Amino acid sequence: MTSEPTDELIARYDERGEVVGEVVRSVMRRENLWHAASSVVVRDPLGRIYLHRRTTMKDVYPGLLDFAAGGVVLAGEDPALGAVRETEEELGVHGVPLDPLGVVAYADEHTRYHAHRFTCRWDGPVRWQPEEVSWGDWVLVDDLRQRVEAEPETFVPDSAAVWDGVLRGWQADRALLPQGWDSEASLVEGRWVDRSPRRPEVERQLLCEAALLPLIGNTLGQTGIEVPRPSVVRRDPLVVRHPLVVGGPADAERLSAADGHRLGRFLALLHATADSVVTAARLPSAAEDLAETTEQLERLRVGVLPLLDDRARVLASSLLEAVAVTADRVLCHADLHPEHVLVRDGAVAGIIDWGDARVTDPAIDLAWPLHGTNGGFAHAVRTAYGTSADIEHRSRAWWALEPWFDVHRDVFLGDDAALAGDLDTLTERLRWWHQP
Repeated sequence: MTSEPTDELIARYDERGEVVGEVVRSVMRRENLWHAASSVVVRDPLGRIYLHRRTTMKDVYPGLLDFAAGGVVLAGEDPALGAVRETEEELGVHGVPLDPLGVVAYADEHTRYHAHRFTCRWDGPVRWQPEEVSWGDWVLVDDLRQRVEAEPETFVPDSAAVWDGVLRGWQADRALLPQGWDSEASLVEGRWVDRSPRRPEVERQLLCEAALLPLIGNTLGQTGIEVPRPSVVRRDPLVVRHPLVVGGPADAERLSAADGHRLGRFLALLHATADSVVTAARLPSAAEDLAETTEQLERLRVGVLPLLDDRARVLASSLLEAVAVTADRVLCHADLHPEHVLVRDGAVAGIIDWGDARVTDPAIDLAWPLHGTNGGFAHAVRTAYGTSADIEHRSRAWWALEPWFDVHRDVFLGDDAALAGDLDTLTERLRWWHQP
């Protein structure tokens, strides 16, 4: 609440929330009369709430933590306009719409008022009013709720009570999303995606994503294809969050030539990313990728080759040699498949799941677009990207290698039911690769 002159004229309300007159602030405080006040929770584009500490000069709850800006409604003032005024004065938040969330009554031995609740989204700098705020920072809803429950005495009781139901609703609005082995993902309030590592070694991947994608998002967005813009919102345990990229998985047979042109341009821009960006994002280096690829191919050689018949084993050995050929390495998505290519309103609109992004063979990114889709789409990708005969050859080999990973996973999990079918797919893909 805003510190105001003690003789300021404010609107006096009754218990039902009706205006019944006017009274000076000093009398309202002394007699604890019913009044009205604005209460505004400010959130950033990632859904965090601005938590701040009230100065010791405040006439009510001095020095306590608060997560709502606002102040007493003046005589003759519209509460919504008062909320705009108070939020700008306290935190420097201005020029953004306030969304109303209803009126809630609050009363204790210090104050009795009708809280006109609002929320707003703010992505600019927060500028404190020195008389109002002595400290502030953005916090997750989960962390705020936990802190209020663990240390209730450190928070202003009115905001905690007035916003309790809303905060609980926001906190509960979370749904797990299907994910791979590396990270656990949740959809938060239908607007944001939280990801956290399933294993300690995955932390580096998530931190690299959070560093990389904001650096390249604007450039790639020129193609009309959106990428997530993750930010680290908690360090321990690690959580990265990004606004939801809206769309559904691509259907390879329904992708159009226009989609292919867009994706080809996207990959060309991605693969032209400057080395300085890769260094700034602390991505795995080309040397690291070469060492990891060598180890990966050896695991496939040991774990998959013995499962094949003699003829298939000969082809498979040749395939492993083909993908082991050292090529120029550039920044790649490195896991481009239909589930990571999002379609919205009938067009490719997003590329997600960048956990495997690294400096590697660009043919890996072109494997599915050129060989796992329809002819019109693939031709448009080739044209827009400007593929060479060499990269076409390597992309074909990488596409032939795809089923090996499924077989290796089946063996690891002991999934005999899936293994038979995946071995058939692997064998068919080998024949396809051998007879271009």
